[in-house]
Amino acid sequence: MCLVVISSLALITACEKADKLDTNQLGGSEVLLRSFGPCPIQRGAELRIIGANLDKVESVTLPGCGAISDIKRISTTEIRIIIPQNADPGVITLTAGNQQITSISALVFNEPITLTSITPLTAKAGDVVKIEGDYLNLIEEIIFWDDVHVLKADFISQSRQEIDVTVPQKAQTGKIIVSNGADIIPDASGNVGIPIWVYSDSDLVVVLPTISKISPNPVKAGDLLTITGTNFDLVDSVVFGGNVGTRDYIGKTATEIQVNVPENAADGDVKLLAFSGLAVSSADSLIMVVPTINSIAPNPVKNGGTLTVTGTNLDLVSSVVFGGSTTGTIATDRTATSITVSVPIDASPGAVTFNTLANKSVQSAVLNFVQPAITSVSASSIIAGDKLTIEGTDLDLVTGVQLVGNAIDTTGFVSQTATQLIVQSSTGSLTGTGNLVLVTTNGSQITYTQQITINTPNIPAVTSITPSPVTVGNMISIVGTKLNLVESILFENSQGGTTKATQYGSRTETLIEVYVPLDALAGTVTFTMSTYDGTQYTSPSFEVKAVETDLWTGNSKPMGWNTDASAPIDASKLAPGQTLGFDIVGDPNAGYWQIEAMTGSWWIDFENWAAQNGGANQPSFDVSKTNIEIVITQTDIDNIKMQGSAVVLAGNGYIITRVYVKD
Repeated sequence: MCLVVISSLALITACEKADKLDTNQLGGSEVLLRSFGPCPIQRGAELRIIGANLDKVESVTLPGCGAISDIKRISTTEIRIIIPQNADPGVITLTAGNQQITSISALVFNEPITLTSITPLTAKAGDVVKIEGDYLNLIEEIIFWDDVHVLKADFISQSRQEIDVTVPQKAQTGKIIVSNGADIIPDASGNVGIPIWVYSDSDLVVVLPTISKISPNPVKAGDLLTITGTNFDLVDSVVFGGNVGTRDYIGKTATEIQVNVPENAADGDVKLLAFSGLAVSSADSLIMVVPTINSIAPNPVKNGGTLTVTGTNLDLVSSVVFGGSTTGTIATDRTATSITVSVPIDASPGAVTFNTLANKSVQSAVLNFVQPAITSVSASSIIAGDKLTIEGTDLDLVTGVQLVGNAIDTTGFVSQTATQLIVQSSTGSLTGTGNLVLVTTNGSQITYTQQITINTPNIPAVTSITPSPVTVGNMISIVGTKLNLVESILFENSQGGTTKATQYGSRTETLIEVYVPLDALAGTVTFTMSTYDGTQYTSPSFEVKAVETDLWTGNSKPMGWNTDASAPIDASKLAPGQTLGFDIVGDPNAGYWQIEAMTGSWWIDFENWAAQNGGANQPSFDVSKTNIEIVITQTDIDNIKMQGSAVVLAGNGYIITRVYVKD
């Protein structure tokens, strides 16, 4: 009894704070509404209304169901009514004569959503299913398996006990969820909540397509394939082996699909992909037709030529691969029974592979290749450096020639046709007797039956020149062969002509010691050797340095942008066009190394300094730099003299150890 009293008090006071119309106690003659409860309440339950003079109340009105006059009168301070099943949430109104008293608080219902049945339990996309239960009027969306949502606006019909809805195209077999949509409908504050989801007890079985037959099988890519079965109106696409899909139907009904097989379809099951994303497969694997090769001609074929292939279904061929994994080019005038293919210049012997876009291939018989043939050579004995003429057939296939064990020469061709090849032997060729070997475009080698002899030429050859660099006026040692045939040595001079060397040391067949003339051109140079019979030979390049005259030596103070490293010189020894040089030493502890060269005063740079350093007056170097040089002008010389015959290097990280001049 205590529990009943406590429970009743709690229910009655639940809405009390919202319905105090005045501060008077229950008394007087006016009808007053003080509270009602329980709240929330279920439909069909008894609602208690507390107030004053309630015996005067004629009816109670609830939203959705009109006035209720069937009132249970407990006392003047309490009346009770049964909540009709069609009542809606909202305020309650008491009618007493001409007086109407409305509650401040709304009556709220306890509405447990239930789902009792789905009919039918087997359906296909587009069918209508009936969902039955209670409080289904609260449902905002229905969720089909797998995560396929149908919103309230798309329901066919909706009431408290029933919802009719169309099965979506993407629905799959599984349970159905009804949701109150708390996660998609914001409240008054714009917030969304956690929805109430109620699952069906049984699965809705969503019908899928079925395949009963595919024909023809095997099938040729590009040909028409007929698929028969059921529920093809549910099919989104057809997927062939190799995961090649298509929606390009030639014809489509609920029981038959006709489609051209894609060119790149591969062997495998045919799958029908439903709009739901689920796939059904054919019982039989679809086999793709492959080409057959009847003949290849000519055989042997010439590299770079054309191969004619006959057979069946050759229009399926997507690529032709020759020996050496080289791919030919298929001519555009192909048919199902004949194709022509350009043979790669580097293809090698072997079976030819014909591939299709279906990732299938067939092979031909072994294909051989034409090889060059030598019929004659111009001489069986030559001097190194002479030309050799080779006569024969298919010599245009030759890419290299090997003479008497020398390295294969691929660049010494003077001329080349299919019937004649003229090669230039190297003056440095190995001498002796050996084979003549031709190397072809596909790497084959053909050896001439008669051997060739290469004789040593009567011209000198140089193997080394030391020292390099050498200063003009000093001696160099020339090492080589047949140097005893040398009559004179000519050096290029700085005036654009030549100067004949006049001072020699030792002269033997393998060594010549000669002094470089004083007017020889400095830099990277060569010299010309003339033999007694007038043959001339140009030497390998080597380095020549001009004579350097020291103007100052010592150790200057370290360079700094607030101090200078200056060196006194005799400016009278300078001439325009000469090179003024500085030997320097870097300080490894300096943070950076930078130099600006000036003519004895701050900010008067040598005229050529920036031009010789990429346009920078203050170029940066590194600690390893040991020398800088400047080509001087008359203006530079005048500035040096004006500043007391001194030069300045400003910068950071170096000291000067020598100043010199050279022509």
